Amino acid sequence: LVIDTTAPTISGVTSSTADGSYKVGDSISISVAFSESVNVVTTGGTPTLELETGTTNRTATYASGSGSSTLVFSYTVQAGDTASDLDYTSTSALSLNSGTIKDSAGNDATLTLPTVGGSSSLAGSSAFVIDTTAPTITSVTSTTPNGTYDVGDTINITINFSENVTLSNGTITVTLETGTTDRTVTINSFSNSNTASGTYTVQAGDTSSDLTVKTIALSSGTLKDNAGNDMSSFNIGSNLTDNKTISIDT
Repeated sequence: LVIDTTAPTISGVTSSTADGSYKVGDSISISVAFSESVNVVTTGGTPTLELETGTTNRTATYASGSGSSTLVFSYTVQAGDTASDLDYTSTSALSLNSGTIKDSAGNDATLTLPTVGGSSSLAGSSAFVIDTTAPTITSVTSTTPNGTYDVGDTINITINFSENVTLSNGTITVTLETGTTDRTVTINSFSNSNTASGTYTVQAGDTSSDLTVKTIALSSGTLKDNAGNDMSSFNIGSNLTDNKTISIDT
């Protein structure tokens, strides 16, 4: 006869999902480890783990693990979610929702989670960035000094993004307002940078009292942030004329 009056306790929270940045629709698996095997009964309800995800907190829902010492919860990223290092909201973030978590002797599990941000917490064991915001163009500037430029002179054009982005297998085309004929600057593939630069060479007939960018477009390939969010708008926050005074006189 075995007498067991000891309640199972939580020893740590980890994940089998790879560290990295995640966007809308991505799923993250979260594992809650107990001091002994536990059984989950969801007849009355399903246990959840509340996560800190910005303005609206989301829940990871119990998925599997009954009969073992590790229960697995699943979280799917939704629009608006954000976290620089995903973690649960508090030490009481695990809720039964009328379900049960008990050991084989019928002792209810103690649901107190490790300290938020501690070494045994989700943030302590994993590194998940939740990013559901598409990158934008904050400004266009230039490393070329202010001044007047003639045929054959070269001018740097630099795009500044709101976050690190990667241009894969493609080009960005920057169209400049240079009088009768607009000129273009082509920027080729780059990786994990919040700036991208190209060079404009002044040609005969070009003219501008204050060089400006007309449009920026993705000509081919993909332009995404580290979470995989596509650049959805190529509107320019602050144009070249706002940051530099470059005249073209040929």
